[in-house]
Amino acid sequence: MTEEQANRRPRHAGGTMPRILTQAHLEQFRNRLCDVAARLYFEMGHSDFNMRDLAARVGVSAMTPYRYFGDKDGILAAVRARGTGRLADQLEAALPEGAGAVIQAYIKFAMDETAYYRLIFDLSQPHAKLAELARQEHRLRAAMAAAIAPAARSNSEREMLAANLWAALHGALCLVVAGKTSEDELGELTSRLAFMLLGVRIRFAVPHLQPTPACEAVANSGPSAAHMAAAANIAAE
Repeated sequence: MTEEQANRRPRHAGGTMPRILTQAHLEQFRNRLCDVAARLYFEMGHSDFNMRDLAARVGVSAMTPYRYFGDKDGILAAVRARGTGRLADQLEAALPEGAGAVIQAYIKFAMDETAYYRLIFDLSQPHAKLAELARQEHRLRAAMAAAIAPAARSNSEREMLAANLWAALHGALCLVVAGKTSEDELGELTSRLAFMLLGVRIRFAVPHLQPTPACEAVANSGPSAAHMAAAANIAAE
């Protein structure tokens, strides 16, 4: 939905015009839909997740999520793209400090934002429109490759080492998420991985795995004033 479309509404009862929604309001509202969708997905599972319950959680009309994302696949793809983008942001921010900092940032995201991490990798959507997700995944791969570059002698070796690092790191994190290994063991596994691939000895700090979706804090604390303002006007559609 564009800003122009959002603002092209009839007057409220009593003749007052609804508050004009800026593009920032619309983006804030889209982000809130994604946050609540991630939490709802892991509460209900894929088969029971639906747009009507999502709309009820956010406090808008049943059709509003469809206007923003098209359908269930559309919003889940958007949630995955958003989560991947947030992970890529953190890896890129860590790049100036070297490969160890990038690995640490990856671990922190997976442990702190487990719902988003699982949704990024656990859900397969072969028929969804994933152009934005593909763009964010490219950023993620590029950050991993840049982190490994000093240890590589060629571009092909860099790509191979980056793929190996990503696969091994993801596999180790999946063991923690599945309860097959502990946070302390993950730290030791990652330290050995960094030594084998990068030739450096680093001790990684592993946060405790978050047992609930990262967006629970957002849902429990309630929407911000900006979210309330946007939702109130969007709910009037």
